[in-house]
Amino acid sequence: MSYTSTVTRSEPLPSRLTYRLLPGADDLDSVRALLEAYRRMLAMLAEIRREHGLRANVVALSEHGYRRVRDETGLPARLVTLGIRDFAQRSAGLDPATVTSMPLDDKLFSVKGAAEIALTTLKGRRTMAYRVEGYDGPWREASPARLTLAGDVLTIQVGVSVTAPATAPKEEARTMTETILTRVGRIIGGLSNAAMEAVEDRNPLAVAEQALREIDAVIDDVRLDLGRIKAEEHRLTARRGQLQGELTALPDKLSVALASGREDLARSGIARQLDLESQIEAIDTSLADVAERHAATTKAMQAANAARRDAEHRIALLRRPSPKTADPLDGYGSEDAARAGRLERSLRAVDRVTGTASAAADPSIEDLDRLHRDHAIEQRLAALKQGRPS
Repeated sequence: MSYTSTVTRSEPLPSRLTYRLLPGADDLDSVRALLEAYRRMLAMLAEIRREHGLRANVVALSEHGYRRVRDETGLPARLVTLGIRDFAQRSAGLDPATVTSMPLDDKLFSVKGAAEIALTTLKGRRTMAYRVEGYDGPWREASPARLTLAGDVLTIQVGVSVTAPATAPKEEARTMTETILTRVGRIIGGLSNAAMEAVEDRNPLAVAEQALREIDAVIDDVRLDLGRIKAEEHRLTARRGQLQGELTALPDKLSVALASGREDLARSGIARQLDLESQIEAIDTSLADVAERHAATTKAMQAANAARRDAEHRIALLRRPSPKTADPLDGYGSEDAARAGRLERSLRAVDRVTGTASAAADPSIEDLDRLHRDHAIEQRLAALKQGRPS
């Protein structure tokens, strides 16, 4: 079972998945502040559209409004870019004060395991619990997702394409891909007393041994994920150091270029400065995401190891039944010591795993970012010529 969501498409996605977020008081305040800033952006864009006689021209709206919106609202760059495109599709008579939703993409929010979602706000990333409320559809929005705040009810809706095996029962055709955490939860549920009693006539020892094999497979997967995450963190940190070193050296080079009358070199240097800053910002966001994934995967490893101890102890009891009066916790955990060395040796190869997948960029957003970059180059060049820091 899997699902995908994409921006560059010609047809509506068949389904809309709704996450109901469970925010705390501080989380709600952060989202309210984000929505208020988004409403201010819409008001600015409406004013720009009137002043310049624009309609649904995304490029012109971006050229006239992007920098002003960023400077006056502090909204994340991705939200401004998505918001401009979203605004261009709305009617001219829109009242910004009535807006309760805003577009999102996978840079602005991410699902962290089976229980939490991370959302970018004006105050940084906020992590909130959630529950899946189900599917309906189809999804007709241009953006991959939308965040909606209605009173205290906070939801994120995502356009998804759900794929199920041909043999899957109809009631399972809309479930999401099973994550490491949900796999651990399913196995733990299968080891519960109620579940074991339900299969007592079917040989509970065989059920427990099968659960143990599934747990070992999960542990292998988790360790593999941890190896990938560590490799990604190392790669990002090394690259950030290289970019930061180049960025630190640029101001002196810009001053020398201007003093030598080489404005063309100064303009090129400022272009590189902007590129370096945007790359460092993106790497910092990625490092924060890596840290969150590392924490979630570590929790999964702890849960998997705990489930394995439970399965081993249950198998030991089933193979050597204890007297009814014996404490069922007697000897719990001792089974783990015998296999610790074997498990460690079998998983050493994971340390050699490196690399991470990357998502394809949206070409329309790249075009807008290029316009913003050219505008920022001219602004910084003018500031530099006036003796102000770039």
